[in-house]
Amino acid sequence: MATAQDLTPGSQDLPTFQTVVQQQEGIFGPLSALSTSGPNNVMTFQIGPSPDASHRAILAVYTDHPPAKNGYVLVCIGSCLVSGATQQVAAYRKTP
Repeated sequence: MATAQDLTPGSQDLPTFQTVVQQQEGIFGPLSALSTSGPNNVMTFQIGPSPDASHRAILAVYTDHPPAKNGYVLVCIGSCLVSGATQQVAAYRKTP
């Protein structure tokens, strides 16, 4: 399956980072991976139909293990920069 990657600055706070992910899902399709490259976060998307606005990814910072969220499925996890600091970030999607 084809993928697309996009970069966003690691200086962004979590709500801004989440907004960028959701906007890019509207362009490329569902988020499939998160990582870092230098001072940026790398977002990887599966090219295809975009999730509707109520099912776009939400992000959460976690320690140890990403928590289960009632009504959501874990999409991916990654080491990302949030406000310039390395954090473990989980992406979740609302279950249909």
